[in-house]
Amino acid sequence: MRRLVTVALAATCGVVAGCGADETADVPLSATLQRSTLFETRRALLLEVRAAGDRDVEVTSIQLSSPLFEAVDPEPRETLVRTTDRAVAMPLPFGESRCDETEGDGEAEDDGDGDGDGDDDDAGDSGGRGGADGPTELVAEVDGDEVHVPLDDAAPGVLASLHEAECAAAAVLADVELRLGDTWERAGPHAATGELEVTQLRPGATVAVEEVLGNVIFTVGTDGAAAPWLEVSDDQPTAGGAITVDASRCDPHALIEYKRTFVLSARVGVDGGEPVRVDVEAEAGSAAHTALQGLLATCIG
Repeated sequence: MRRLVTVALAATCGVVAGCGADETADVPLSATLQRSTLFETRRALLLEVRAAGDRDVEVTSIQLSSPLFEAVDPEPRETLVRTTDRAVAMPLPFGESRCDETEGDGEAEDDGDGDGDGDDDDAGDSGGRGGADGPTELVAEVDGDEVHVPLDDAAPGVLASLHEAECAAAAVLADVELRLGDTWERAGPHAATGELEVTQLRPGATVAVEEVLGNVIFTVGTDGAAAPWLEVSDDQPTAGGAITVDASRCDPHALIEYKRTFVLSARVGVDGGEPVRVDVEAEAGSAAHTALQGLLATCIG
C-alpha cells in the first residue's frame, strides 16, 4: 500500500512564519504550473517539477486536484527527476470546469481578480482527487508514495483565468447556439465557403456575434459586414452569415501538433456585455467537417 505524504514547497516555507524543519524534511518535489497553447489543445497545462531534496526521485503519476475543475484520472509517467535537473516539463491534464459549483466563490474572496477559485485556505479535505472543496495542488506518485505538492503562487491565477474563460463561454452557449451550416462549396485550392448559423436559446436574450476566428491551420473570413456581424433577439431569433475558411498554414509541425483542427471560434456578446470567445466545432460526420477535411487533404497532398 502506498504511503500518503503531504508536502509543502521549501520556497514557501522560507517566507512563512512558524514553518519548522519537520515540515520540509520530506519534500520530494517542487512544482510550477503555467498555460501552454500547445498543451491546452490537449486539455492540459504545462507542469514543471524539480527535485526539492538531496536525492533523485521517480515520478510515476501526476494529477491536478482543484475545486475549479472536475477530476481526471492520474496521468501515468515514468520520469526520473534528478537533483541536477533545472526542471522537468510535462503536460498535466485537467477536467471540465465546475461552473455552477463555484459561482459564488469570487464574492467571498473579494480580491479583485474575479477568479472565484476558493483555492485552498481552510477548505475540506478532498483526498487530492479534485474535490469541489479541496485545495489546489499536484497529486503525484513519487517513489511509490502518494504525495500532495502545493503548486507555486502563480498557479491559482493561472487556473482561475482558464476557469473564468470557460465558464463565461458556457454561459453564452446557454443563451445561443452556434453551428456550422450544411452547405459548403470549394472556393479555391485551399479554401471553402459555408455558413455560420446562430439560434437564440433563451427568450429575451440579445446575442451579437462580433467576429469568427480560425485556428492554427485555418483562417476564417466573413462577408465584411460591420460589427456586430450577426445578431439574434426575440424579433429575429435566427440568423446566418457566410464564412470562408482557408487552410493557410500547412507546415508539418502545425498538422502534426495541433489537436483541435476542426474547432473554430467566435467572439460573442450577450445583452450588451463584453464579447466572449466560444468554440464552434465542425462535428464528425457533418458537412462542415467533410469540407475542412478536404482542405486538410490539399495541405497534405
